Amino acid sequence: MAGTFSLQIVTPEREVYSSQVESVTLPGMQSHFGVLRNHAPLIAALEPGIVKIVDAELKDVKLAIGGGFFQVAKNVAILLADSAEFPHEINVDRAKESESLARRSLDGELEGEHIAREQAEAALKRARVRMRLVNQK
Repeated sequence: MAGTFSLQIVTPEREVYSSQVESVTLPGMQSHFGVLRNHAPLIAALEPGIVKIVDAELKDVKLAIGGGFFQVAKNVAILLADSAEFPHEINVDRAKESESLARRSLDGELEGEHIAREQAEAALKRARVRMRLVNQK
């Protein structure tokens, strides 16, 4: 048994998760990475993706984040996420509409509704992450 450490996930709106965990896997800017008890101190930028947690009871917990920052030191980890949703919190219709709107924006199909390319790409990535999490159930 690897042992546990404290993990807290916070968005600007709420505390999403707070518990002792065995491990967490995160979507880093360069690649996914994992953290276990006694990990070396680390601060990392995160991109939109799926966070996978194994809690103290060895249950798998997954949630979609819209990017953010992660810090761990002395067996205390904090994820500051732009947004975070568990699968049951995701509105599938809204995620599909966001994906469609972002795709149409990138394809130049939206007249009078100019969205910066970077914003449209980020929105598309977030929508795809949310849909991927819902489809993993």
